[in-house]
Amino acid sequence: MNEVTDIKKLRNHHYLVTFKMENKVESFVVVEDTLIKCNLLSPRQITKAEYKMITKNKDVDLLYEKIIKFVDYQMRTISEVKKRLSKTTADEKIINQIVMKLKKQGFLDDLRFANEYVTQKLEFDLIGPRAIKQKLIDKGIHYDMIDSELIRFTDEIQYNKIYDLIQKETKHPIKKPYLKAVQSIKSKCVTKGFSLNIVDSSIQSYRDVIEAACDEKDLLQKEFDRLKKGIDLKDYAERDKVIKKLMQKGFAYSNIKKLL
Repeated sequence: MNEVTDIKKLRNHHYLVTFKMENKVESFVVVEDTLIKCNLLSPRQITKAEYKMITKNKDVDLLYEKIIKFVDYQMRTISEVKKRLSKTTADEKIINQIVMKLKKQGFLDDLRFANEYVTQKLEFDLIGPRAIKQKLIDKGIHYDMIDSELIRFTDEIQYNKIYDLIQKETKHPIKKPYLKAVQSIKSKCVTKGFSLNIVDSSIQSYRDVIEAACDEKDLLQKEFDRLKKGIDLKDYAERDKVIKKLMQKGFAYSNIKKLL
């Protein structure tokens, strides 16, 4: 005789169910959903087919309960959920079954994810479209979905965000020559995912702002005073070495010539 002999309630809506199947006793943990679906509200006799259904459902339901916490903590993509599930099971059928259930219940929606992600970056972060696209690709979002959302990231928005970055970088005096400062700002903007042509155009537009933050004349004078010690500037070769060293440090040749 096959039967459920005992049902013991555990923490967090989990239950320990004990079975006696052909004189063999076995116990395993099930979630409340499995208990209800398989009509295990009290000890009773069961068939082999019912036992097979219970063992099949318990693993899926336990895994589903774990993944619900994962998607409830923050919004996830289908790819992220599949990767998380694959750490527990290699059964593609179970993984796809859980993913389909999550999609039907509205927990998974890659298009909505892309929309909300781009909206957040547009409104709050100094980050460009290339970086956003790469991040969404890494999260497994389809290219078409990404491109359809990034249409909102106009050139004007890029200009405004790059301006904010330049303002942030020039808020305090920059202890670098102008060319080095430009190189640093340019590198930072490109790393943050802004288009190179728009970065170049923005830097040119706000050249005066960057130059004012650098105060290159003062920096050049200090560096020149340091390098000229023990140097005969009337000697062409030594004078040329000083010029080259100053240029290597990012000072403009025109400013060096004026100083000399």
